[in-house]
Amino acid sequence: MLEAKSALVSALAKGGRDGADGKRRCRLGELRGYVLLQVAGFPATIAEVERALPPVLGASLPSTLSETVTIGAGRVFRTGPEQFWIVGPAGNSDDAEAHLRRAIPPAVGAVTALSHSRTRVVIDGACARDVLSKGIPLDFDPDVFRIDQAALTGLHHTPILVHRAGADRYELYAMRSFALSIWEWLADAVLEYGYDIVAF
Repeated sequence: MLEAKSALVSALAKGGRDGADGKRRCRLGELRGYVLLQVAGFPATIAEVERALPPVLGASLPSTLSETVTIGAGRVFRTGPEQFWIVGPAGNSDDAEAHLRRAIPPAVGAVTALSHSRTRVVIDGACARDVLSKGIPLDFDPDVFRIDQAALTGLHHTPILVHRAGADRYELYAMRSFALSIWEWLADAVLEYGYDIVAF
């Protein structure tokens, strides 16, 4: 099977840059090899969707937009009142999508594959919070935006989903067509701290 070409090929090939003090305090990269499925219901059927998903996923659903739920090696995000994102390893993507389609018939909701329409950019390091605070209107205080929380927001006039995946690690889901713009903004914002480009 053919693999989609990364939207960041040219940027990833450039290498990192030293910061003002000659050090490299952050790491930037792209996380690949995952499947992203969107499950959406209708206002009249969302309760049925919410009953059907937990047995399929083997976990309860996030109750708020900021909460995320772990499912094996993946995660569930609530991205709207009637909408969920399910992220997991790419290996069983066809089976996962087929299983969800059986659980959510068209009269109840829609299952849409979004893997090739999003780019997952990672910024990791002690300076990550300060870098993201330069352009994202969120409170990145670790007691406010906690590990495994997520937020739908914007960066550089572009909608993104930000997931705090670790103490100093943030994953940004950006539309593929805007991924390079997001990357260039990050690379510029992190320059004072220095950064390496790594494979996540």
